[in-house]
Amino acid sequence: MQLVERFWAAVTTITSIITFSSLSDNFVEQNLLQAPLAVSSGYSTIGHVEHEAGPVLGPIFKPPGSPESSSFYCNYSSMVGWEPCSTPIDRKCWLRRTSDGKQYDIYTDYEQDMPTGINRSITINLEDGYYDADGLNFTSAKLFNGSYPGPWIEACWGDTINITVNNDLRLNGTSVHWHGIRQNQTMHMDGVNGVTQCPIAPKDYFVYNFSAVQYGSSWYHSHYSVQYADGALGPMTLHGPTSDNFDEAISPPLIMTDWGHNSAFDAVATKNLSNPDILLNGLGNITKYNNTKLNETKVLAPYTIIFQGPQKGQPNQKYLIRIINASFQTTFVFSIDNHILTVVEADFVPIIPYTTTSILVAIGQRYDIIVEAKPQQDPNNPIDLPKDNNYWIRTTIGNCNHDMNPGDAGYDETGILRYDSSSAANPNSSVWSDITPTCVDETSNLHPVVCWTIGDSSNDPPDGETFEVQFDSSWSKKYYQLAEFGLGAATTPFPLQVNYTNITFFNLDNKGSWQDLWRVQPEDYDATKWVYLVIEGGFSHPIHLHGHDFAVLEQAVGPYNASATHLVRTNPPRRDVVLLPDEEGYVVIAFKADNPGTWLVHCHIAFHISRGLGMQILEDQEAAAKIWPTGNSHALEEAHRVCDNWEEWSTNPFNVWNQDDSGV
Repeated sequence: MQLVERFWAAVTTITSIITFSSLSDNFVEQNLLQAPLAVSSGYSTIGHVEHEAGPVLGPIFKPPGSPESSSFYCNYSSMVGWEPCSTPIDRKCWLRRTSDGKQYDIYTDYEQDMPTGINRSITINLEDGYYDADGLNFTSAKLFNGSYPGPWIEACWGDTINITVNNDLRLNGTSVHWHGIRQNQTMHMDGVNGVTQCPIAPKDYFVYNFSAVQYGSSWYHSHYSVQYADGALGPMTLHGPTSDNFDEAISPPLIMTDWGHNSAFDAVATKNLSNPDILLNGLGNITKYNNTKLNETKVLAPYTIIFQGPQKGQPNQKYLIRIINASFQTTFVFSIDNHILTVVEADFVPIIPYTTTSILVAIGQRYDIIVEAKPQQDPNNPIDLPKDNNYWIRTTIGNCNHDMNPGDAGYDETGILRYDSSSAANPNSSVWSDITPTCVDETSNLHPVVCWTIGDSSNDPPDGETFEVQFDSSWSKKYYQLAEFGLGAATTPFPLQVNYTNITFFNLDNKGSWQDLWRVQPEDYDATKWVYLVIEGGFSHPIHLHGHDFAVLEQAVGPYNASATHLVRTNPPRRDVVLLPDEEGYVVIAFKADNPGTWLVHCHIAFHISRGLGMQILEDQEAAAKIWPTGNSHALEEAHRVCDNWEEWSTNPFNVWNQDDSGV
């Protein structure tokens, strides 16, 4: 099967067994909603549905961000008296109650309220395989459902999502993290082995269950060491409102990544990513990144999207594009020649729209952008637009300290935007003249639609506790083989290393001290209090906090000085990955202590977290121990089942296994 065919086959092989959150006992036509959904099943594409022998149901409709060819539907059957209200001229609205006009929309505080969706059950299998992305075969791939990227997981705002992960690998455990998902009161579903669960042993499974409190774009990935960089990742979309209008979405989302041809485990051990390349949605060209390298297999055409050109008497079409950086080590600058980008969402946070010619995307970050089908001349380089209306989509490597080196001329031309689907010609368009690879986060442009006002710091006022990126090459001899990074205070100079069998989740009732290498940082405050973290360091580390959208109160170059900060507490930018400055500098972030449990905070560069650059925030330990009481918790029982199977597998001398890094 050709590479593109494998990708789309994977999208369609996700099994969504849909059950009703409140009507499952008496709804006799439930099977009509099992995948694949189709209009011919008797459901309209929008609005209410009446059944001759059944109740009047709430709205069932195809979300605006899903392709017309898809069988995916949003289903709010239990919300009788509501109707969908998202239209091409008003994407801010999502659902409206007909009796009084109450809405779920872009202005709804999703931390406090959300619509009532359905339960969606999905199964994905992680398996060994090979993958030919760019003319060189990669034989150490670890793929969900045999594809790269993995299957596109879709749900709707307010749904409950149940995902069964089967581990069919021969020599690796696994766990799956649902990046950016709030996991409010469901810390045990965060998917971090050594923290919230043990690795899923080969031939074992785990069922993740969580609510789609937020909406927008994200991705899922293995959190078993650096396994995700061998291919164990995929896009995830939670359909909901958007802060600006569009006609249709480009689907599936666009995943940008660097790519090597040795296993990521080998790359971390040797500090060498062999024959590097850049992929856009799983497609690359090794001869373009390195023009001295010969391809060994056929190089496929670049990833291509199609726009509808201007139609006489009609407004130009506008397209929603979701972009995700799922890299091993590289920050990208995303752009489309001769097209303006309107940015509408950062990570899972809807923002006031702003326009730009390019956007810098750090590892783990996501942006939703809207692009109008209206090519424009570069005012600083006003050459004629290409007559064939073909334009390069560019993923340019940033000049951050840790980034991969740029490739040969044209290496960043990784995708094509066409207005004529029959065209096969490469574009001759030119990059915007104002684009630079400067390693600066988009923070100053991010103004959330739903405003937060941040309270005073409860931990070490006024700015909170201070942690710094630490580096000590001697740690590899003192602690574990790959140890050299840490995230801590002067009194905690330790790299992170989790224990795959004695996980933090099993120790919520611990009354004593914590093991040094677990890097547990207690934050024992109630849900009304704010926790501030000052993180110091240069080298543009992308810092990701699990379990929260955090507020970015300050992001600055230069040494941190508590008496000279300029914290923004009224509607500051919010997200779940923030970029430390490229030079010496710091960020101050804040989150409300309303999600009991243990949450990983770490650098999302695989080299760095593998070598220890992270710690655990233990939030409101007393409340967490009450949610998951020892000896009386189904969640703990299931965690013990998974751990028992992992211990049996990992202690078997016939299984080649050794934890030589942080474990996450």
